[in-house]
Amino acid sequence: MCGAFEQHTKAMHRWAEVLTNWPLDVQDRMDVRPTMLAGTLDARGYRERYWSLVPAWAESPRLPYSTFNARVETVQSKPAFRTAWRNAQRCVIPVSAYFEWPVVGSAKQCHRISAISGAPLLLAGLWDIWEGGDATHHSFTVLTTTPVASIEWVHHRMPLVLDAVNLELWLNGSLEQATRLLSLPTDNQLSATPFTIRRGATGDLFSE
Repeated sequence: MCGAFEQHTKAMHRWAEVLTNWPLDVQDRMDVRPTMLAGTLDARGYRERYWSLVPAWAESPRLPYSTFNARVETVQSKPAFRTAWRNAQRCVIPVSAYFEWPVVGSAKQCHRISAISGAPLLLAGLWDIWEGGDATHHSFTVLTTTPVASIEWVHHRMPLVLDAVNLELWLNGSLEQATRLLSLPTDNQLSATPFTIRRGATGDLFSE
């Protein structure tokens, strides 16, 4: 599962050789949750989209079910995602970290999950466009898979993290090539660190 993440622009720029289409003027997003805007990369470049995919055929952008995550095992067949999959509407959501709340002792504790190398995590996603009247709604979902051994204690699911060498293949490869990536384990070494997110008097997010 993935229900929150952060996007630090400085982290993206440090890896400019991989994220060649990430703009210089994107603001940091410290605590992105479902239905909020986030930066994504697709075959055409950078676009901001809302997190929780709204399929083009939906009657309304407000769905009665959750679509912020899509399981790799069923993404090709679930009605909400299968058209985007068949149309190769694939994207990547680069994040500096994502968050999970495992039970530690008798309470849930927020943990920040990131690459030990400090590189952004390239989360595999799908995008879609919903149009109704004068409204156009760009949205995405994050694909999830079974976790790597180092963080399997945190949650029984994790985002599908792409290795940098497979970024171009995910965005521009054939359906067959993309399907193979669904079951390819990541080479990223991940760590989970206890973390506290709280809001200041102005509403700004910061950690302690």
